[in-house]
Amino acid sequence: MLPVLLVAGQLLYWPGLPLLDHDGVSVPAAVVVTGACLLSGAALAWRRERPLPALVGVLTGNVIAVLAAPDRPQWVETGDATAIMAIFAIVALFSVAVHAPARLLPAAVAGAVAEQAVTSVVQDGEPGVDWVYQAQAVVASLALYGLVILLGRRRRRFHAERAEAARRLDAARQANLGAADTERRRLARELHDVTAHHLTSIVVNSSAAEMLGDQRPELRAEALDFAARTGRETLDALRRLVAILPATTGRDDTPSLGDLADGFRALGQRITVELPDGDPPPERAAAIYGIVREALTNTLRYAPGGHVLVRYTTTELLVEDDGGGAEVTGLGGGRGVSGMRERAQSLGGDCTAGPREGGGWRVRAVLPGADGTVRTAYPWLRGPIGASAALVVLLVLVQAVIMVADEETLPRTAAALILLAQIAHAVPLLWRRRSAWWAFAAVVLTGLLGPLLVQPGPVPARYGYLFLFSCVVDLAAVHAVAVRGARPGLTWLAVPAGAGSVAFVAAVLLSLDDSDPELALNGMAERLAFVAVMTPLMAILFAVPAAACWGVGFAGRRRRDRMRAREADGLASELEHAAFHALLERRRIAAGLHEDVLRHAAEVPGAAERGDLAGVLGSARRALTAMRALLDGLGGRPETAPTAVPTAPAPAVAPAPTSASAPAPSPVPVPALEPAPAPAPVPVVAPGPASAASGSPPAEVQASDVQEVPSSRSE
Repeated sequence: MLPVLLVAGQLLYWPGLPLLDHDGVSVPAAVVVTGACLLSGAALAWRRERPLPALVGVLTGNVIAVLAAPDRPQWVETGDATAIMAIFAIVALFSVAVHAPARLLPAAVAGAVAEQAVTSVVQDGEPGVDWVYQAQAVVASLALYGLVILLGRRRRRFHAERAEAARRLDAARQANLGAADTERRRLARELHDVTAHHLTSIVVNSSAAEMLGDQRPELRAEALDFAARTGRETLDALRRLVAILPATTGRDDTPSLGDLADGFRALGQRITVELPDGDPPPERAAAIYGIVREALTNTLRYAPGGHVLVRYTTTELLVEDDGGGAEVTGLGGGRGVSGMRERAQSLGGDCTAGPREGGGWRVRAVLPGADGTVRTAYPWLRGPIGASAALVVLLVLVQAVIMVADEETLPRTAAALILLAQIAHAVPLLWRRRSAWWAFAAVVLTGLLGPLLVQPGPVPARYGYLFLFSCVVDLAAVHAVAVRGARPGLTWLAVPAGAGSVAFVAAVLLSLDDSDPELALNGMAERLAFVAVMTPLMAILFAVPAAACWGVGFAGRRRRDRMRAREADGLASELEHAAFHALLERRRIAAGLHEDVLRHAAEVPGAAERGDLAGVLGSARRALTAMRALLDGLGGRPETAPTAVPTAPAPAVAPAPTSASAPAPSPVPVPALEPAPAPAPVPVVAPGPASAASGSPPAEVQASDVQEVPSSRSE
């Protein structure tokens, strides 16, 4: 609609009105201008989809129209027949600022300034080009187009904020719809951890003590003590997991990766931890800790005593082993990889696991920023600091235009001092977003540089009026206070303060002006009286634009705050519903745990305290069976079925922490079942005939004694 209105306005302005007035209009010129206007309008219609090509088309049409239009004045000045087409370029440049990447803006501004320079030279209409006037026109166009770019980028940020708010609301709605399923998967992951790190270790230790109890009676007491202690930890972990009120997720409780590795080193694993970027930040620690814990637990099963590398950077997490000794099977539920993948996806990344070249296993999690993240060499140029710097440069350009336009020859020293004073006056605006009131105060104070340089300074008094044009900086500071100042109800005070400071500076500069001897003030008394009278009168005049700037900024602030409040309310409502649905799912799962798993798990420490090793083993196995049945109901069937439990005992695996949010102590091995300090601990062993006949365990484990089992790293 806008291109149609602009085209209609230009064609009505020229050649429409001259034709209606029967003024002489060249038919070829009218045809060319009409065609160029239609070209610019058609290009402007694509300003959102193809902003830069649209700008090129508009500028091309404008140049053709200026070259074809008559040079004589139509209404105001020479070459004003295509005045409305200048709006085409402003709209197109604004669209580039809103819809195009920041890297294209310099080229867009350069093209617009070049088009303005060409049309200005053509419209000059004199045999000799006034290059001083052309320089003024270029600087003025830079200031105008810079303002257009700033407004466009501000509009782009507004759209980006609204799009991000809509994305968060949509994500919250999706979380609300899938809250129960998400909570079900989370609990399935945590229950799997309890299965792997607590109940499994009880079964392994009790089985070993029961099988070797005749040869090593001390194992029975140690296994009972271990079962009682670990059983109580299992009950605590399960109760925390399904508590009706969520457990506190203090990030400070998450152990470091180094502490986690130390616990597994005590079980015989040779672990190397590399942290080039340090430990994970708090917002990532829980998920990364869970991935590493699951991967290290798998190394205990499938690569006991092997060498393990744990490497974490901000973009990647790697856990790999060299294969180690014989694996221990039948203790997993087939959900480890999916749990690690879900944790990585919660950070916006992904996780893969599989065999690596040369033997062993590798778990690799790619975290956000590893692939596809756009990084800029100078990100500050695209943010608020860049916008503030552009505003300062724009205001300084305005001062430069005014100084160049002065008809009198300005001394170089005075010109340099005036320009430096204007720069110092505008620089505080760089901090208007961070601290609007302090930036406003700095603007007010630096406004006094003008009177200080004029009397008795090096700037002649007749050039003091040049400082008055810096009032645009004061108006920008008043607007910044209205938009971002603390205590919104008091931001109106910036209006009288700003108007008063500008009025005082103007009154002082006028009192010092001696360009007209008849109007010059003589003596300090006359000047003080003049300042006292003129300051309030000028303050009333300056209060009008200052109040307008404050009103525009404050209205925009209220609209922004209302919009953000609506977005926050909608987001909070969706999150509240999601939390409610998750709570219902947690209660349902808690009922299932109390019915089966907790009942059997509670029997483990009781049997251990009674000295009933068979009861401990039976209760732990029943708890494992019940928990795996519950896991099957929560997360579906595992990726691959677990393998059968081996007939021979396995090395003791003490429990690792139950969850990242509620970690348990590091694994502590049972002394009698602690792996040997050799490069690889004792693998799964089947007693040979000689040992059976002698009634004692073999003194040395032979390669033929190792029970061969198939590899099954699907967990």
